[in-house]
Amino acid sequence: MSADSVARSTTPWDATTDGCTQIGGVRPDTTFTTGELDTPRAQAWERAATRGLEFRCTIDPSLTLRVTSSGDTILPSFDSVLVRADSSHDALQVLHREPGEAEMPLPFHTDVLRALDLDADGHRDLVVGKFWGATGNRGYDVWRYAPAIRRFVADSALSAMWNLEPIRGRPCVRTSSNSSARDDATGVYCLRDRRWTLDSLEQNTWMRERHAVTHDVFARRADSLVRVRSETRSDSL
Repeated sequence: MSADSVARSTTPWDATTDGCTQIGGVRPDTTFTTGELDTPRAQAWERAATRGLEFRCTIDPSLTLRVTSSGDTILPSFDSVLVRADSSHDALQVLHREPGEAEMPLPFHTDVLRALDLDADGHRDLVVGKFWGATGNRGYDVWRYAPAIRRFVADSALSAMWNLEPIRGRPCVRTSSNSSARDDATGVYCLRDRRWTLDSLEQNTWMRERHAVTHDVFARRADSLVRVRSETRSDSL
């Protein structure tokens, strides 16, 4: 056995890293700027993307799938998500999205489809882009992999959260959002008794009339979320 093979066999499985690699369709193009989005070049990219972006996704060490997301230029939206076997290319599952709900990605978006273990069960889940806000807020449709039935199951709670990221070693996700230059929040949700529960929260609230920002920290104590720290500082904006 080669040294490389030994290294691969002893590398710990980390399902919180993205397990998808794009293998088909037009690639993201980070050379685009926001001022170019109504140009023929951008429109050509969009038409190509609707024909399908194909990914090979490793769900666990023994399961690799092909996932294709495609769209509609009339709405415009990215409504179709097809899961196929990697070897035979047989269709295994069509993941449901409401027509017109999922935005068409822009050419420079690199997170159209990812596979991440969000519940720390050792199997990656599918995270498919739904919207990309101008201030950095991003939403996703989430389907968690259920190994008992070997299918993906929609998770409406995670699909309602923004900027999802897994927390390694815990059945928890970190979410974040902002509504202005000074109003933002970061929360941690953990899976308990098959429900996602807000475990902690940090938020900044901009009090414009007072030219100040309040920073609050909340933590879960038994069944309640309790504020454990609060401070207010002056703001120059």
